[in-house]
This record gives sequence, structure tokens and C-alpha cells, in this order.
Amino acid sequence: MRAKDYQVWAPIRAIGEAATRANSADFAKMVGYLKSKDFELAGFKGVPLTFRDWNWQLRQPILLIQPSALVSVSPQEGFLHSVSVLDTMGQDKRETTCKLN
Repeated sequence: MRAKDYQVWAPIRAIGEAATRANSADFAKMVGYLKSKDFELAGFKGVPLTFRDWNWQLRQPILLIQPSALVSVSPQEGFLHSVSVLDTMGQDKRETTCKLN
């Protein structure tokens, strides 16, 4: 799967997951599930993907690769975060003015 493929697959998978778990095609119910602590997206990167509730940014690990091998997965071991290990990179909720609802 190329980056463009993944950029299309992930949101479609998230919407499908929300409709299935909310047992509804109602937009408000699906959004409610996507924003809930129960939402996880199997992104096949070793850690379930989730959305940040304050800016809707998809949290996901960063795969560091070379042409024939996976070198490392960030966030690196030892960097802990009180909400999600995937929040160890980038600006955090208290460090930004972004408030997408």
C-alpha cells in the first residue's frame, strides 16, 4: 500500500468502524463514537490508531524505514505520555491554540 492508498483507506475504515460500533448510520452517533475513548482503528502499525479529541488529528506511529527493512518505530521506547504514547510527538493539547470541534 502506498501513502496515497493509506490516506484514502484510513478515513474510510474509520467511518466504517464508527458505523459498525455505533450500530447506526446517523452522522451524529458516528462522530460521537469517533470522539469517544472507545474508538480504535486497526492501522496495522503495531498500535491502535486514535483521534485526538481536541483537533481530530489521527494519532499513529511513524515507521522509520530503509529500502529493505523497518529500522524503528516512533515514538521511541521510554517516552511516556499521560494520554497516549502516540502523543509524545508534536504539539500537545496544552501547547496549542487549535480547537477543532
